[in-house]
Amino acid sequence: MQISVKRMLRTRGAVVAGITALAVGLALLAGRALMLLIAEDSFASFGFMVLTGIVPFTVGYFLGLWLVAPVTEQLGIGHVITRSVLATGIGATLWFVVLGLTGVALWLTSFHILDPSAVLGEVSAQLGYALRESLTALVILLPLGVLGGVLLWLWRTANPAEHHIEGLIDV
Repeated sequence: MQISVKRMLRTRGAVVAGITALAVGLALLAGRALMLLIAEDSFASFGFMVLTGIVPFTVGYFLGLWLVAPVTEQLGIGHVITRSVLATGIGATLWFVVLGLTGVALWLTSFHILDPSAVLGEVSAQLGYALRESLTALVILLPLGVLGGVLLWLWRTANPAEHHIEGLIDV
């Protein structure tokens, strides 16, 4: 297992996966900025959403396309869609982890309640909120994630990699 992890970290293809993830992240950022203008929301909530949602999703999507399920020109469209869904799911999972931990940490640092049942209830509420937000993001962002994967596949088909690319699901 340790050998395969070392080999994956040396895997090439990070640049193309990074460009794809960056494009998806910028699309999310543009959409959120547009929502900020329409809803006249505060810049503080915009920044919180960027740091706890968009950035973790983009990083997770990148890791999914680079280390876990890279898209190569040899794949068929079905496999490309499946790998794109997996990468989107990894992004949504990282969104949940970051938002959940941030919510719990912010609550614990702002309230000093020693009642264990109150703490457990609030931690459960924060994690429930993070789960709801990340699942909603998964459903909403799935078409964008698949589009990013298909465009990556089309680019790879037109410009085949000079080296072998494999991910965790290929090992």
